[in-house]
Amino acid sequence: MPVIVLRGTRGGTIMFASSLNLARGSTRILAATMASLAPGQRYDLVVFGATGFTGQYVVEEVARVAEKERTERKTPLTWAIAGRSEKKLQCSLAEAQKELGLSLDDVGIILADVKDNDSLKEMAAKSSVVINCVGPYQLFGEPVIQACIENGASHVDISGEPQFLEGMQAKYHKAAEEAGVHIVGACGYDSIPAEMGLVHMIKNFKGELNSAQMFVRTKSSKATSIHTGTMESAALAVANRSEVVRIRRELFPTPLPKPKHKVKKKGVLHKNDKLGLWGVPLPTDEPVVYRTQRYRYEVLGQRPLQFQQFIGVRSLFQGVGLLLGMAYFSFLCFFSWTRKLLLKYPEVMTAGIFSRAGSDRESLKALRFTATLVGHGWSQSLVDGSDHLTEPPNASIKVKVSGPDPGYGATSLMMVACAMSILREKSSIPGKGGVLTPGVAFMNTDLIKRIEDQGMTVEVVE
Repeated sequence: MPVIVLRGTRGGTIMFASSLNLARGSTRILAATMASLAPGQRYDLVVFGATGFTGQYVVEEVARVAEKERTERKTPLTWAIAGRSEKKLQCSLAEAQKELGLSLDDVGIILADVKDNDSLKEMAAKSSVVINCVGPYQLFGEPVIQACIENGASHVDISGEPQFLEGMQAKYHKAAEEAGVHIVGACGYDSIPAEMGLVHMIKNFKGELNSAQMFVRTKSSKATSIHTGTMESAALAVANRSEVVRIRRELFPTPLPKPKHKVKKKGVLHKNDKLGLWGVPLPTDEPVVYRTQRYRYEVLGQRPLQFQQFIGVRSLFQGVGLLLGMAYFSFLCFFSWTRKLLLKYPEVMTAGIFSRAGSDRESLKALRFTATLVGHGWSQSLVDGSDHLTEPPNASIKVKVSGPDPGYGATSLMMVACAMSILREKSSIPGKGGVLTPGVAFMNTDLIKRIEDQGMTVEVVE
């Protein structure tokens, strides 16, 4: 039987311990907040992986949202944090409390481990929405999703790994639909700016869109490094690229119709004169957007958009340097022996671009991102998504999405906003459940308003 940890309003801990199967190494511990969670109830949100680098930022964002829900909307939000070590979870709450100046004594603690399925099931059974920060998802994500579906909890993550995202849709969509839960991946920097930028563009374009290009840029007054968790996910995505082809054949046996006005794929480096930027292709969001466009065409009968994504740089020299760096990183990920070196010595192999420590708070506060989406289409609308207009596109629109540092500040903000949309606006999400992209799940919700309320901007610009 598990150990149960109850945290009262003053942070006191009462422990009821029964026999633990230490031979099996079981650490199943279930926590309940005495003041806010009655027996049989679920926490509104549970942050799994709260002690990790990204998890800490997510904990703090949930605390901000909970305070706003309590003071402005007069709607209490019950939440808990989950991970393997109670001591580390307590430290995570203490750090959040110090950073925010908020009392977090009523936040529940759940000990759960991705290697202990029973602990995952207990966590999911006490959750309305699990915010999963434990990556790489290709290695650790599936058991959490399975536990959520089997125990009636919805789930959001920040995966950008196509094999994981598409594999989960192929394997669990029907089960999630039958369970009435929503499993939504790519809820961070991958791929909320792209998905919700397109949602905003479609709603504000007076006519019929044909295509969109997105240019992403970051700006900082201080040097920053990227945490190795992001690097590990990217390395796995490159290593497993061949498996994605098989999954896509299973998911999408029928190709989308070829557009009459097909946008030519840009080269490895090109100049966009309207934005004054050189574009370097980085199609990390394209697989997610493609799945959303299939839904728009197959379910809603709307025209699927063509979409391309680039990193935007100011000079040709910067573009060439970026291309060389990306080629070097791809080479390191391509072979197993170079990949092992990369994962073992990330600071050395990437000249400090990736580090196990990540960037400090002050450096991240100086970092911001902008994603500029440029759409092209026609001033008149089509009756059906399969129809074609004979003349070339004659109208355009530009949408800008901007926010704090993309890796952690903006990602935690967007991830929590997605979880809140599922929690508060479940009736606005298409279908009764399933494995969905953000663009499908949140197209009819107030997600854009939620992320704007927390410090981001999504706007149509001239």
